[in-house]
Amino acid sequence: MNVSTPSPNGRAWLDVSLAALLANARAVLDRAPGARLLPMVKADAYGLGAVPCARALEALDPWGFGVATVGEGAELRAAGLTRPILVFTPASPEQRDAYRRHDLRAVLDRPEVIATWPAPFHLEIDTGMGRCGVRWDESDALARCGSPHLEGVFTHFYAADVDPASVEAQWRRFVEARRRVPGSPLVHAANSAAAWRLAERLDLVRPGIYLYGGSAAPDIPAPRPVAALRARVVALRHVRRGDSVSYGPDWHAPADTWIATVAAGYADGVPRAVRGRAAVVLRGRRWPVVGRVTMDFVMVDMGPDGGGVTVGDVATVFGGDSPAATVDEFGAWAGTNSYEILARIGARVERRYDA
Repeated sequence: MNVSTPSPNGRAWLDVSLAALLANARAVLDRAPGARLLPMVKADAYGLGAVPCARALEALDPWGFGVATVGEGAELRAAGLTRPILVFTPASPEQRDAYRRHDLRAVLDRPEVIATWPAPFHLEIDTGMGRCGVRWDESDALARCGSPHLEGVFTHFYAADVDPASVEAQWRRFVEARRRVPGSPLVHAANSAAAWRLAERLDLVRPGIYLYGGSAAPDIPAPRPVAALRARVVALRHVRRGDSVSYGPDWHAPADTWIATVAAGYADGVPRAVRGRAAVVLRGRRWPVVGRVTMDFVMVDMGPDGGGVTVGDVATVFGGDSPAATVDEFGAWAGTNSYEILARIGARVERRYDA
C-alpha cells in the first residue's frame, strides 16, 4: 500500500534563528572584554546565508567581517554592508584591482608583495598551523613586513578545541614574532575555542562555528542551536519482512513495517555516510534512517504501526530542540564535524530566517 502526494509548502528547508546567532556572538564577546567582533561569514556564513547573518550581526557593532574569497566580499558589498571586509586567503599582486574595486582588506604574507601593496592589509604569522603566513621564527622576513598600510596582524590556532596547552604555546610564538614587525597594528588570534582559552587581551575576536550553533570544544558551554534542517514526508509505504529499501539494496525489513520517505538527500546536505547511524525526528520522536541515502530522499523506519505519521508531516533532520540531533551529533554520525555538515547544505535548500 502506497500513499504519496505533492508537498504543498516546499520539500526541504533550513530554519535559521538570527536571535540565537546573536546570543552566541554575545557569549563570545563576554569572554573577551574590550575586544570587538570580527565574525567569520565565509562559505556563505557556514551555509546559513552570509548576507542575512552579517546584517543581523551589525547589531553588535562588529569591527568588520571575515571571508575567504574576493567573490564572498563582493557579495557583502553588493548587499550594502560597509564595514571592513577581510579576505583570509593570501592576496596576489594580480588581485589589486579587485580588492580596490570592492573595498576589501587583503591578507598578505610575502614581504615582496607587502612592499608594493597600496591599501590596508593584515599580516598573517604562522605559529604552527603550517598553512599560510610568515613563520614566527623567520626574523628577517618579519622585519620586512612593516608598512604604513599594515592594519592588523594575526595567527590561527590549530588545536584550540582539543589541546588548550597548544594555544599558550602558539600565543608565545606569536607575541615573540609580533615584536619583530614594525608598527602597532590591530591584533587578532581567537577563533571560537580560543576565545575561551586566551586570557590576554585582543583587539578583535573572530569566531566562526560557535556563532552558527556548532560546539567550540567539549569543555566549553554549548552554543544555542541556530540552524535546523527540515524536510517533509512525501510518501508512506508498507513493506513486508524481507522487502528491500533504497539502492543496493543493503537493507531489508526485519519485520513488517512502515517506511516514510523524507525529501532530503545528499544533494540537500545529508551525507551518505550517516547510513546506519542517523535518525530523524517525527512527531516528537527519533526514528532510524534505513537503507542508503539517495540524492533527494532518505527512508525512515516508522515501525509496524507507522508512528502516526502522515504525508506532509515535517521531519527534523538535525538542529532545533531536543530530541533532534545537534549539528555536532549529526556530524559524528557522518564521520565528520559540524563545519562540514553546515557548509555542505545544498543550494536548493531554502533558508528561512526567524529573528
